Amino acid sequence: MDKPQAYPNFRWFVLLAMIVTTAASTTVMITPAPLMGELAKTLHVDPGTATGIFMGLWNIIGATSCLGAGFLVDRYGIPKMLVLGCLLLLVPSLLFPVVGYNMKGLIILRIVQALGVGPLTALVAPLAATWFPPQQRGMVAGLSGFAISLGVLLGFILAPIAFAATGSWVATVAWLSISPLIGLVLSLVMAFGPKPPAFHDDISAEALAEAEGAFKRAMKSSATWIVVVTIFFSCWFFTGFNDLTPGYIAIDAPTGLGYGPMMAGKLMGIYQLFFMIGSIAVGFIFEKIFRESARATIGVAFLVSGVLAATIMLPSVAHNVSVLAKLLPIIGFFAAWVMATAIAYISLNYHHSIVGRVTGLAMGIGLYAGIPGIIVGSMALKFTGNYHTSITIVSTIAIVGAIVVQFLRPLARKAKASAAVTES
Repeated sequence: MDKPQAYPNFRWFVLLAMIVTTAASTTVMITPAPLMGELAKTLHVDPGTATGIFMGLWNIIGATSCLGAGFLVDRYGIPKMLVLGCLLLLVPSLLFPVVGYNMKGLIILRIVQALGVGPLTALVAPLAATWFPPQQRGMVAGLSGFAISLGVLLGFILAPIAFAATGSWVATVAWLSISPLIGLVLSLVMAFGPKPPAFHDDISAEALAEAEGAFKRAMKSSATWIVVVTIFFSCWFFTGFNDLTPGYIAIDAPTGLGYGPMMAGKLMGIYQLFFMIGSIAVGFIFEKIFRESARATIGVAFLVSGVLAATIMLPSVAHNVSVLAKLLPIIGFFAAWVMATAIAYISLNYHHSIVGRVTGLAMGIGLYAGIPGIIVGSMALKFTGNYHTSITIVSTIAIVGAIVVQFLRPLARKAKASAAVTES
């Protein structure tokens, strides 16, 4: 059973390491995005091709790496995966200026960078389950979502500054490797620090057999696949809404609203800020308000964000910036709950020895949602000439997610009840 006093204060350093390394991953991911025009010019390709290579490739490789990384986390432990993930981000970033503008070399380096996504993503739920008592695991999962947004925000801010100082986008990539470098230092400290208190039987033959049996049972459980679908829909909504809404706000009518890129950036910046606030708040909301009910937390989050996403097309909202500026933060605040709650559910309901594999599976499949999210939204925009159908699809995905998650049931209820009786 979980005993709060068994979890040492070193867990807060572990949490800091997770936040920094997660933010480093998304900072490295997003760094080329604000420099895409310069990137395309130096490589002699159009911006669409450059985006597909340097951003689309990241999504595919990153999602694939999650599928395998979960097994590695369960087998080799969290500290080693933190170090591995940081090295995969750091080393190729430092080599960008060495390779220069050689397309094949840059693609190889970008692939290696993206391989760092898996180790750093698949360890979130295992870290929560290993280092933190149940009542704090929602908070840990929420802060991982905060770190994802923080990394994106830092990348958007720091990449143009570094480019202005260096005049070279490949040098900018190298300069922003400071984030995985800091993460690597923290990871090495963690690797030589105190060990997690909760489990000490992971390397015995009996433990390995138990883990294998637990994983097979998890693969047969409908709850596992509901979580996978939930994360898939969450990634679809996140990617689709973030990709579509800025254009919808900025581009002239009849395609969009015609407010221009500056207003689009301002409004989506507010959205991103409240997404981060929602990520911080979801631990308290999940634990105290919804009493660790993932079904209720995710259902409300999907429903509110999905319905409000549809309302931004209403004339009373679309043609009133002040109303739009109020709705977008609400959408971001609620949308942030979904992924964090799903990760918290995994950390609370699965045997500690398979949490990494289940997380890697769910996140790996889920991150692939960015691909159909972009393709379907782009096709709808192309065929209709406006954003309405594309945004309707994204909104519908969230509402369907609210329905699907109602079939999710806790797997650990009996175990918790037994533990409570034993404690009493």
